[in-house]
Amino acid sequence: MRKLWNSRPMWIALTAIVLLIVLAAFTANGRGTEDGLFRTAISPVAAFLHTAQQKVGGFFIRIFTPSAVQEENERLREAVLLQQQQLALLDETEKENARLTELLNYVETNPNLHFVTASVIGRDSNPYIDTIMLNAGSRNGVTEKMAVITPHGVVGRVSEVGPNWCRVKTMCDEKMRISVMVQRTRDEGMLGGLYLEDGERIGTLLYYLPGKADIRVGDTIRTSGIGGVFPKGIYVGTVIAVNEEGKGSYDAIVSMDIDFLHLEEALIVAGVDEAIG
Repeated sequence: MRKLWNSRPMWIALTAIVLLIVLAAFTANGRGTEDGLFRTAISPVAAFLHTAQQKVGGFFIRIFTPSAVQEENERLREAVLLQQQQLALLDETEKENARLTELLNYVETNPNLHFVTASVIGRDSNPYIDTIMLNAGSRNGVTEKMAVITPHGVVGRVSEVGPNWCRVKTMCDEKMRISVMVQRTRDEGMLGGLYLEDGERIGTLLYYLPGKADIRVGDTIRTSGIGGVFPKGIYVGTVIAVNEEGKGSYDAIVSMDIDFLHLEEALIVAGVDEAIG
């Protein structure tokens, strides 16, 4: 019997019975004097239970009120946003480091050239981006007609210079012309003007090759050094089509490997020690 009274399930059952009795008493309606006497007898218990209920209920209301949940959600949202911003910044830093490393490697493999590294700070809104602006100018030793390049090819030529900026006429400008050569055969020609299909830029046009020039798809085109603006041997592009049918005056179409719409950094050729091969 003692084990029975010390049993936790026993006490839970008794407590449940008491609560049921209280509930029945307070839900009864108009049952005479006996009910009234019964209510009077158990009113202290009911008052105690009611007070306990209010305190417990108030505790959980304070914990789980909508305002508290909203505050917690806002805190979590801000933490997630901060983490996303940090991840985006890390990703951007990694991409910038990759681009600058590529430029550095190019500079190191061309020790005979002196460069000014600059970032793109503006570009024309026309579809072909025939002019861009860089954040380097006369204070950095930049002058007009200097060549502007990247490891992926020729960007263009400096056309206007300010104290801390310069404007560059790109290879997308219809009037841009540079002297080039076919690396395999050493045949020289002139490169300039866009080749378009359905309004889309496909490449640039190669003119004035010798009549018996052996030009093939896949040939590498580099600057010839003639004219003194672009150092000899700078990569320009590869031949993607040969004009075998003789339509138009051009000899071949050369790829344009630079994405001018997304170009972010460039190298301004500020000096040349000797020609490169």
